[in-house]
Amino acid sequence: METMSQPTFAIELLRDYVLTDLLGDDYAQVIYWSGKRVARKFPTMPNEELTAFFSEAGWGKLTLVKEKESKFVFELTPPPATQAKANGYYQLEAGFLAEQIAGRFQCVAEGYADPGRQAVHITVQLDQKDTYE
Repeated sequence: METMSQPTFAIELLRDYVLTDLLGDDYAQVIYWSGKRVARKFPTMPNEELTAFFSEAGWGKLTLVKEKESKFVFELTPPPATQAKANGYYQLEAGFLAEQIAGRFQCVAEGYADPGRQAVHITVQLDQKDTYE
């Protein structure tokens, strides 16, 4: 993957002002599905590549903290400028991770972001009954 440099301020402008103005109340849902679409552009990555991708995208430091059966819990330490954002803000990242994990296991997965003070926990739950065709 080619390395690109993107200032955090530019990302914040797009996410905090442009997209929220354009999408209004639908922001969280649209950005979640956008994250899934972005993940489809970058085929399923192992955890090490996911960590590098998050860093290069300016999304922060990603760590897999728990993996149990059909549930994955990631910890995302976002850049300082984007910490303490409202619920719904990290849906792009949640959608991206859900689609990446779904691609690994060839099934449907949903992601949920739970922002905390210093980090965001993103849980990805597999639905192994619903598989890709």
